[in-house]
Amino acid sequence: MEIIIGRDSNSNKLALLVDGKRGIDSSVILPLCVSRLKPEENLGHCCISIRKDNIRIINMNPQNVTYVDGEEIVDSVKIDIHSIIELGVDQYRINIKKLLNKIGYIPPVSIKHLKRIWEKYDRAILKLQVEQQKAANQQKLQGLISQASVLCVIIPSVIPSIPIPGIVRVILVIGAMALGIYFYIKGTKTEESFVVKKREIDERFKDDYVCPKCGYFFGFTPYENLTYKKNCPNPDCNTPLIT
Repeated sequence: MEIIIGRDSNSNKLALLVDGKRGIDSSVILPLCVSRLKPEENLGHCCISIRKDNIRIINMNPQNVTYVDGEEIVDSVKIDIHSIIELGVDQYRINIKKLLNKIGYIPPVSIKHLKRIWEKYDRAILKLQVEQQKAANQQKLQGLISQASVLCVIIPSVIPSIPIPGIVRVILVIGAMALGIYFYIKGTKTEESFVVKKREIDERFKDDYVCPKCGYFFGFTPYENLTYKKNCPNPDCNTPLIT
């Protein structure tokens, strides 16, 4: 976006040329020390250039002066919405924040910090899935032990030549039952723990992975995909994003 600022030659009101479109702010009367706006030549007193979050001001007429925070500028100078802009030798002050609001400029916000938040969330979910897989493997082990115990009970009946003492069979059956009950209880608790932990991680993530301007949750979208968004998806916000 490019905004050329100058004085309307007929009314002395604040005249603007915003990306080639002319406009007048009738609420502001400028002194004669401010250069006239010449739309046909794309000239004025100064020009404000906006590239994402980079705002710069350029003095366009060497015969007149532009001040930024009390200092006369020679070349382009970086400014922000809080900078004090003064035009001409009379140092007529322009409210840059009000000016930018009038032309519909929305300052962009950085979401670079969300990369760290996404990576932290992704690691937490991966760790939780690994823990759940370990619990599932323990359940499988319990099944194998139970099957082995059943075989030890059945084999002597099918193959009498392989004697297994009765006390051993009883111990194996009781052991298999005990292991079965243990792993069942542990598996149930692990599953409940997984659900609770997943919910806690998700809720924390929903609070953090949001637009800094409006608090809109960006969803469970990887940060890499989020970098392709130019504006906040919330239609009531639509703030430009810096990734």
